[in-house]
Amino acid sequence: MDDSTTIPSLSAGVVGSRFVTETELDTAKARRDEQWKAAYARLGQEPPPQQQEDSYDGRSLAEIAKQEEWEEKTKLGKQCNAHIFIILSTLTLAANQFRALEEDEIMFLDSIRERQEAEERLRKEQDGEQVKNFRE
Repeated sequence: MDDSTTIPSLSAGVVGSRFVTETELDTAKARRDEQWKAAYARLGQEPPPQQQEDSYDGRSLAEIAKQEEWEEKTKLGKQCNAHIFIILSTLTLAANQFRALEEDEIMFLDSIRERQEAEERLRKEQDGEQVKNFRE
């Protein structure tokens, strides 16, 4: 074979010069981060938090939207179940709070009611007398 028909090596030429290894990327990123921090240190400020790189998601947009919709529905369903549980437990507690009055409680409440009626009757009589005296 002569030299004109040989296949060039990937490491030589244009293709080989554009190839970048992962370690080279990591060192470049570390060097850029150090420069970034040094610039903020010269300013006397704390560097802002850097954004996390987005991980690659191979799903289509329709699949992602469907997943988000499903998560929203299940979240709402869980919230509804929690609200229903709270309402039912509240109703159960309310139902258990009421009981029949005992005889001594009834007598006590009657005595308070009679005393209030007597005070109201006395107040009305006094008001009536004052109005009568005023008209004379």
